[in-house]
Amino acid sequence: MLNHETIDEIRIALYEDVGLIYDFYSEQWSDDALRDISEYVPDITQADLDEYRKVDTPYIAAVLKLAVKAANDEELLNGLFGESKEKAYELVKDVVGDKIPYEDFIDIVEYGGKPFFKSFEGVVADDGELSEEALESAAGGVDNDPDHITDDERELIHKIIKAIVHCFTAESQVDTPTGTKAIKDIEAGDIVYSIDEAGNKVERKVTSTTGGEASVIEVHFDNGKVWNTTSTQWFYDGKTFHNVWQHNNRDIITLDGTTKITDIIETGKKTNVYDFVIDGGNIMFIEGIAAEGYGT
Repeated sequence: MLNHETIDEIRIALYEDVGLIYDFYSEQWSDDALRDISEYVPDITQADLDEYRKVDTPYIAAVLKLAVKAANDEELLNGLFGESKEKAYELVKDVVGDKIPYEDFIDIVEYGGKPFFKSFEGVVADDGELSEEALESAAGGVDNDPDHITDDERELIHKIIKAIVHCFTAESQVDTPTGTKAIKDIEAGDIVYSIDEAGNKVERKVTSTTGGEASVIEVHFDNGKVWNTTSTQWFYDGKTFHNVWQHNNRDIITLDGTTKITDIIETGKKTNVYDFVIDGGNIMFIEGIAAEGYGT
């Protein structure tokens, strides 16, 4: 049976790497989740993970609800990182009631910080799938039983995961066997560079394209390249994916080696962004740097 120490270690890992939340609660979580969480909790077992997903779902739903609301409300986000942690915690309680204890909120601030919240910027929708009503109906309020997992809480986690979309601005250059091509011009049937499971560069076909409108950040790399992308964009380090805000100085795969993120600038601009699905994988190269696409 899981002890409180192990649960705390797993929670801290989730704050430090939101990709683990995706591993845990998406349809693809099993083997990848165990491999990735082992970097943070070396002695964890598959049985531990199975139990954790059951016992901590209400808490994680509350954390994600807070993250989505704070990431998209600058006043709330700044309030969470104000001078008084006690006053900040009152803001937390306004959103999720007692579902996030004070000590856990302090851990979120310490181990996740603003990058944790920034990873969910733009993860909102007005189509009923992830609306304000959906957020309000799950994972909140002091009247809820913290030991009871509701269907709303499970569904909230899945909706937030599905809403994490990875997109780039129109002129972002996609690497293909015939040269680079602006992502806005990529079409189904085009061939682009990707990586296979062994880490080899391969050619894969685009099966569909997607896009929308979103706020844009600039992600600067030590090789001089720049991504104009969304806060929810993930990169590939040769083993797994990480959100750009939580890069932690990791190496990032490029077409001819590796690079690192040196700076992230919030532009304050909102514009059309684009993405595409690749047959057989979801790694593409933007400006020569490995990014996660929209596919599986």
